[in-house]
Amino acid sequence: MGKKRRNRIAGRIAMNERQDVLNNQANAQAAYDQDYGDLRNAADVTDFYADLGFKGINMDDLRMQEYNTGNVATMGNRMNANATGYDATGYDAAQTNVAGLARGADTGLSNVFNNLQVSTAGAELAAQEADQSLAASQEAMMMMGGAGGATALASQAAKSKAGIAADIDRQVKANEMARAQGEQSLQRDLLAQGNLASQFDLGQQQFNVGAQNQASQFTANAQNQAAQFGAAAQNQAEMFNAGQANNMTLAQFGAENQMEQFNVNAANNAFANQANAINNAIAQNAQQEQDFDFQKAAGQSQAESNQWDALMAIYEITLGQKNDADRAAAENTGAIQQGAMSGGLFAGVKDLKKAAGLKGGTPMVGEVTQQPTSVFGAQNQLSEATAYNPYGGGDVIMSQLPMG
Repeated sequence: MGKKRRNRIAGRIAMNERQDVLNNQANAQAAYDQDYGDLRNAADVTDFYADLGFKGINMDDLRMQEYNTGNVATMGNRMNANATGYDATGYDAAQTNVAGLARGADTGLSNVFNNLQVSTAGAELAAQEADQSLAASQEAMMMMGGAGGATALASQAAKSKAGIAADIDRQVKANEMARAQGEQSLQRDLLAQGNLASQFDLGQQQFNVGAQNQASQFTANAQNQAAQFGAAAQNQAEMFNAGQANNMTLAQFGAENQMEQFNVNAANNAFANQANAINNAIAQNAQQEQDFDFQKAAGQSQAESNQWDALMAIYEITLGQKNDADRAAAENTGAIQQGAMSGGLFAGVKDLKKAAGLKGGTPMVGEVTQQPTSVFGAQNQLSEATAYNPYGGGDVIMSQLPMG
């Protein structure tokens, strides 16, 4: 079979299949347009996080900690120790007797000079000398008359006698003074001997009194030490008993306070645990609500992303189908043109191209026989059926295609 014949046969077959090929092309174009429109609609992504707000904790719902204060225990009365004293034992000290010593008038001493006589011989002599001097004066006056020798001799003799008498008087007085001094010395010696014996007796008496007083003092000291020791022992026992009682009171006071503090701490810990549990539950609830909102927004965002991926896959499929239909239409046109060029079909080449709408006449167009369905529902369906113009220019509305 020749090449031209084969081309004519292929062109006639292509002519017979042309309408179907164009219809498939129109259906593929319609599906592509629909999926492309859905993909463009899906590009309007919703920000599901935009309206999300922070969900914090309402402070009025929080449970505050309650604190109790313990009661301080009352301490018991403190016991005081009563000190016990003692009465000291004294002693009467013996005294020495000094009655044996001579004192005052008892000494027997006297003033031996008390009765000494005053000698008047010297005074008498002086008087005589004065008389003689007066007489001499008179005599001198008389001598002026030449009579004075006898008187001078008598005067000299009188002076000599008077001197002898005065000397004797001095010796008498001197003897009396010596005798008085000797008597006084003798009385002193006798008094000293008597007092020496009395002093010896006094020393012996003082020694005996000292020994007696020392014995009395030793006895009194021993009695006082015994009394002091007894009082100290009694006071020590009293202080020990008071200390024991006070320690017991203090220990009881501390134990009561410790028990009270323990009970208060236990109650406060219970309040704190309860408040913490409530506050933790409130915080966890707020956090869970916040997490749920984020997870919900993330899920919706992922759903849109998944939808976009699905639409993209569908778009790629319909794009492939459209490309296949376009190639089939192009191959169909090529086969018709090859058959027309070989001649013999439909009264020649001119009639074949015309009949196929390739040259003059009414062009053949594909019709949408399968309305595509949108993944978003009926609202996104194409409002009018579309057709494909094999001469280029993209999609055309079938109602706008030339008729006749």
